[in-house]
Amino acid sequence: MLRGLQIVHRDDRGREISVPAGQAAGISVAGGEPVWVPLRHRSERSIVTYWWSATTGKLVGCRSLERLSVAMLLDFHPNVVEFSAWTARLEWRERSRIRRFVPDFFVRTAAGATVVVACPPASGPSGRWQRQQEVLKQACEAAGWQLGSPRLPQHAALANLRWVSRYRHPRCADATVGQALREVFQEPTGLMDGVEASGVPRVQALPRLYHLMWRRELTMDWSVPLGLASVVRPGGLTAPRMDPFRVQDPS
Repeated sequence: MLRGLQIVHRDDRGREISVPAGQAAGISVAGGEPVWVPLRHRSERSIVTYWWSATTGKLVGCRSLERLSVAMLLDFHPNVVEFSAWTARLEWRERSRIRRFVPDFFVRTAAGATVVVACPPASGPSGRWQRQQEVLKQACEAAGWQLGSPRLPQHAALANLRWVSRYRHPRCADATVGQALREVFQEPTGLMDGVEASGVPRVQALPRLYHLMWRRELTMDWSVPLGLASVVRPGGLTAPRMDPFRVQDPS
């Protein structure tokens, strides 16, 4: 265990607070304010953007398009109740220098666990990255946190989820249309056949249908490209689940 390993976060007044990693168990980092924001340099190929989270109703920072996909997966995950970006950083002394590392996301699960997510560089893990992961693992063990392992799904599933995510905002919900769609899709039914059977005009039905799929109230075979002939079925806990993000204890 590194000596002097600290967790830096912001308190309710926005002040930076530093605590030893072993005392960080009670810190609510998943919903805090960022301690760091990436600055774009023209020599870098990454792009900083923000994901609007249907889970929290807030913007979540992403410093690359790959991380934007991970944010989408976190937002879709049924066990994630809150997540944010860059809300804590690790600090430690090594070779007479202060080292710092900011994980990409901090997550709170339905069970109350804190999960830390650090995505590898697009160019592949480097020696520096491996060392940061070693320190992150030590910090998680000391704080009682978990490590999250991002696992992007296959191309078709990822493309389907990206499309459905466009309709994640509550403005795409409609109680009356939603009930009509749930009724026609009580049994596995072709997407367009169900829309026509609902009696709702396509232009009104499709956004509500995709919203229900984002909310997992309806589902499909995510590995097959989404189309008008896709078979839609009831969702919920008993439906076959798409779990594109694995939350696990560090091993």
